[in-house]
Amino acid sequence: MALKLKMNSNQLSGISIVSSMALLFFLSLGMVEKSLAQSSGEKQLDNFFTGLETMQAEFIQTLVDDKERIIEESEGVLLMQRPNRFRIEYHRPFEQLYVADGKKLWLFDKELEQVTVRPQDESFGQTPAQLLSGTKPLSENFYLEDLGAHEGLDWLELRPKQADANFDYIRLALKNNAIRAIETLDGLGHTTRLLLSHIKRNPKLAANSFKFSPPVGIDVIGEDE
Repeated sequence: MALKLKMNSNQLSGISIVSSMALLFFLSLGMVEKSLAQSSGEKQLDNFFTGLETMQAEFIQTLVDDKERIIEESEGVLLMQRPNRFRIEYHRPFEQLYVADGKKLWLFDKELEQVTVRPQDESFGQTPAQLLSGTKPLSENFYLEDLGAHEGLDWLELRPKQADANFDYIRLALKNNAIRAIETLDGLGHTTRLLLSHIKRNPKLAANSFKFSPPVGIDVIGEDE
């Protein structure tokens, strides 16, 4: 069971963001079914979502292969507002901005001077975000397993009940009623890990945090599709 969370600072050739967007989108949509037999991790997850409206955090994202070799690493800041709005700003190694406004998902690549826009509900497919969207309890779409405590964190594992899901599991690390780390394994054997820090619960966010207007003179792909 891969629960290692030590990161490497090697520079990378690119950024893989599909898994991270899906995992962060999960934060804006998740819901835990209450029961009398909840584990420590389930109780913390339930407490985390109860009353949650907005969130701000810094993150380190690492993609590793099946031999624990680092493929990509990046870092940035995320803002989230329930339901289904988020903003992800990648600062290193490349500057990229993702804005989900509830209807569209915008990507602004500063280096390429290019904006890509797609319908938000078509951007995730059979990902954790898609299966975790809606208001149904997680137990309707996932098998939940308490993995116990490791290095001071309570771990939960969520395995999709749908056979055609494009990921094997999501693992959540919780402490003090907050998600500290998120890990997912995809069908290619790649693991994406997100470490969250400087977490702010229900901060007041700027009104335009989840709005995006393409800069003048920038190419926009997909806006009329």
